[in-house]
Formats: sequence, C-alpha cells, structure tokens
Amino acid sequence: MATTHDIPRWAQDLEARIGAGSSPLCILHLNVTDHIPLGDEFLSLRTFLVRRLGQRSRILSYNRSSGLSFGDLETEAIVRRATGFHRDQDVSPHGPEGQRRRALAALGEAAPVKEWPTQPAKVLSLVERALHSGCLPGPGYDRVLFLLEYAETVVPAADIGGMNDEDRTNLVTLLRWATEPPLPPTALTVVLVAANLADLHPQLRQRSRVEVIAIPLPDQAVRHRYVETLLQENGFDLGLTPDQLAQATGGLSLLHLEHLCRSARAEARPLTLEEVQARKKAVLKQELHDMIELVEPEFGLDAIAGLGAVKRYMGEVVRAIRDGDLMMVPRGITLLGPPGVGKTALAHALAKECGFNFVKIVNPRDKWVGQSERNFWKILQALRALTPVVLLEDEADQSEQTRDEYSGDSGVGNRIRQMRFEFTGDPTIQGKVLWVRISNRPDRLDAAETRSGRSSQRIPLLMPDPEEQAAIFAVMPVKHRFACAVESFDRVVEACGRLHPGQISGADIEEISFRAYRRARLRGAPAMEETDYLWAVEDFIPSQSAEALRQQELAAVALCSSRQFLPERYRSLLADRDGRSNQGA
Repeated sequence: MATTHDIPRWAQDLEARIGAGSSPLCILHLNVTDHIPLGDEFLSLRTFLVRRLGQRSRILSYNRSSGLSFGDLETEAIVRRATGFHRDQDVSPHGPEGQRRRALAALGEAAPVKEWPTQPAKVLSLVERALHSGCLPGPGYDRVLFLLEYAETVVPAADIGGMNDEDRTNLVTLLRWATEPPLPPTALTVVLVAANLADLHPQLRQRSRVEVIAIPLPDQAVRHRYVETLLQENGFDLGLTPDQLAQATGGLSLLHLEHLCRSARAEARPLTLEEVQARKKAVLKQELHDMIELVEPEFGLDAIAGLGAVKRYMGEVVRAIRDGDLMMVPRGITLLGPPGVGKTALAHALAKECGFNFVKIVNPRDKWVGQSERNFWKILQALRALTPVVLLEDEADQSEQTRDEYSGDSGVGNRIRQMRFEFTGDPTIQGKVLWVRISNRPDRLDAAETRSGRSSQRIPLLMPDPEEQAAIFAVMPVKHRFACAVESFDRVVEACGRLHPGQISGADIEEISFRAYRRARLRGAPAMEETDYLWAVEDFIPSQSAEALRQQELAAVALCSSRQFLPERYRSLLADRDGRSNQGA
C-alpha cells in the first residue's frame, strides 16, 4: 500500500480539499494525460483517482467520447433506479452487454436497460437528477465523486455571447453546482479535468469556491523511478544510466520518456544524450509552438573579457547554487545597457557555469483574445518542468507594454506581467529558476519592474573602456580559433578611440575581428596582423552615435541596483544625484 510520501503533492492537496468539503468543484489541469505514480505503479489519472478515492466514494465519470461510466456496477444500478433509465431493444445474452445486464439484474436492475446519453447537457441533467434523488452516496459511502474529463470540450473558453446554447447550458449548470451543489459539499466533489487551464471558461476558473490544482510534469526523482520500472519490465540496455536519462529528460512527460525508450528498444540501439536532447527540443517545439527555444550554451564566464564586477557576482551565484545555498540565488536578474555590450553572452555563460537548462522566450504574444495569456501560462508550466533552468527574455522592454501603453492591448501586458511576478515570487522555485531579462531601452520598462523584490539585481553593462577593449580583442582569436600574430592591441584600441570615440561595443569588436580575419585571408597571410585590424577599424561604421549610446548608458545606470557594478565615473554621478559626497560614495 502506498504511503503518504508516495502520493504526489497535488493528489494530497486534492484529497485534503475533498476531506474538508471546502470546494464542491475542483479543476485538475496541466499534465493530466500522463502516467501518475502510486507506490510502485504508474497509472492513468482516472485509474489513480478511482484507486485513491473509490473505497469511500461513489464514482461517476464522463467524457464526450466514452459517455457516462461508473466506478462499479452497483453505482450504475443505483443511478438507473434513481433516474428510471430503461431500454427496450434486446441484445445477445452471450455477449459482453448481456453479461453486464445479468450483473446489473443481480443488483436489482431490471433488464433490458437503456444506453446512457453522450451529449454533455443531457448527462449533467441526468447526474443532477440522480444526486437530488437521495439515493447517493448510499450506505457505506461518504461522498460522490463526479469526474468530468476533457472539460474544455464541455465548457470552452469563449465569450458568453458567442457560445452555443448547449455550451451555455453546461456552463450555467456547473456554475450553479459550484455555488449551490445538489448535495452538501461534504458529500459531493465535481472534478473537471483539462490539459490547458486557459481553455476552460474563465467564469469557472475565477469562482472563489472552485479549487484549481495543477498536475506538474514529473520531476527528476519520478523520472528516475519510471526509467527503472521500464528497465525491470523490458530488460533492455538503454545505453545511459537511469540517473543520466532522468537528468537529461527534464521537461518531458513519462509518456514521452516511455516512447523514447521503447523506440530505442525497437530499433535495437542505445540512447545517446544528443538524441535525448534533440527529442526534448522537438517535443517542446511541438507543444509550445516555437514560443521557447532550448539552447545549448557553448562558453562559460572565462570566455567573456572585461565586466570584472559583474562576472564576480555571477561567480558568487554559481557557487551558491553548487553549495545548495538557495537564499543566495537571486529570483531574477535584469541586464541593462546599449546593444552589443555582452548581455546575451553573459546569460549564456551563466547557464553554462550553473549546468542548468537554458531556455529563450521567443514570442508568447498572439493576436487572438486570451491566447497570449494562455501561451505565457504554458511557458511557465514548462519552466517548472525544466528546472533547474536559466530563462533568457530578450528585449524585455518590448515583450510587455508599459502601463501608459497597455490600454491598447486590453490589459494583456499587465496580466502577463502579473503572472511573471507570481511565478518568480514562488519560494518553491528559489534557486531553481533564474529569470534573466535583457533590455536595450530600460527607460521603457514599467515602473513595477524596478521595485525591489521583482528583480533581485538590475545590472548595467556599459560600453567597454580601453582596457576592456584590449581584453576583448585578445579573446576573439581564441574564441573563434583565428591564427593571430598580434601580441598587443594597444594601437588597435587607440585607433578605435580616435576614429569611433565612445562607439565601440564588444559586438563591434567581434565584427572588426571578423573583418580583419577576412582581410588576412584575402591577402594570403597565415595569421592576422596589426595592419589587418587597423584596416578593419577604419573600415567599420558604428550603428549608433556616441550621444545615443551615452543616453542608453545613463538610462541603464539610473536603474542599477548595486554600486558594485558601476565604474568610478558613474559612482560619482550617482553620489551627486543622491546628495552624497564623492568621498562617501
């Protein structure tokens, strides 16, 4: 028998709500089609609920495909007697239906019997009639559990005016059950099951007496148990240890994991980490419709030149993660500054050093009403399954409109922003999800974004000074495996300052290095020389003026959350702004 420890947390929450009778209607959502662990077994959701709750509950279930069904024949017989449901055509006494009728007859149900309706409105009406009859739950049972599967097909998310009569009737019936249940709340629980919560009608989701419970994707421990179960049942060599496979399959359901293993077995070949990674990318792409991208970071912090204070802080975060000191890990990091200063590269390097999954948000916005929120909700659920994960949200100033602007999007930006705040504020993901936001235009970020607690650190990345430029020039041949004969880049940096003062970013240095490489190749030189770099510097045209870049730097500095990230010239500027002396800054 499974102990409480073996029962998933969401199931414990559901059982607690049922036991307390506090919620006559509950919604289960997210990973509802997956295998559910119960002790040493892995069951379908319906079987799991029947197994856990069927001893003291009369169970009825319905979906559009299978129609109305029951946890046992006795419950069906009671409902038939309570509703007077009969049938007049004959069936073969030797077939399955004949055997079923004999079993019902033994329980007092006169044959022949009538098939149950499949239309949801008729089913809900019939179930309500049975509940009002007073025959349920009956002796030996505490309550009735009505399981409504694929609930989004019965009460879909739609404007009331655009719903058909049947859907509107279904919605009214369930809303009435949530507020005036046909049985006392201690004797009835209606469970709606939907893969995507946002596909259910919002009036159901927003009722105070409706409990919403997410069934998460399996964590690493559950995936490990399932892999071991597959190996015991099938006895084949995966090519990977259960630990390796469990760790590599974050974000996949047990059904996906099963398919991966059985495909390898059918083809008589071992699995590789590359194949698992490719499969994971394909699944996420299919289920999230290209809204996120799973990225494999190539370089760590050592590959980034300059940014000394920022890299030191990132190193502290990495050490805290490795030591398990999760309170030292920020809830979020916002990287601010002009284009090309290394914001994206820094996020990649952080994910590489942590050993976390690295995910990039592509575009959750959609033109259809309500779809943007549904998309973002899916992203958040995927992040929980992918933990530990570093999430990169590029161009954060464009992904959500400011408060002055979102009147034109019916409040979509505000709702998405609130969903993110609630997600990053969840203590259960502390140290497991690092949300890194990037903005070239911090002046366009909403004021709520800069409040303490929303983003633990707001870090400005500024245009590199001459010393940092030299270091970046030196790292480029190593990073890209260029043959380079230049020992000192002082003259190259001096040329940058003379020709493009205040206009050369790290990305610009990379582009200048590529141009120098191409020139060396065209002239047949075995390695890049100083003349190649000087030619490339003179040929290069910066994309922005020095004044525009200066304004972007100032905007980033104004939102900085810690003086340790600022060069001395800007510390003095902030000291003047705050009314402090330069000596005290």
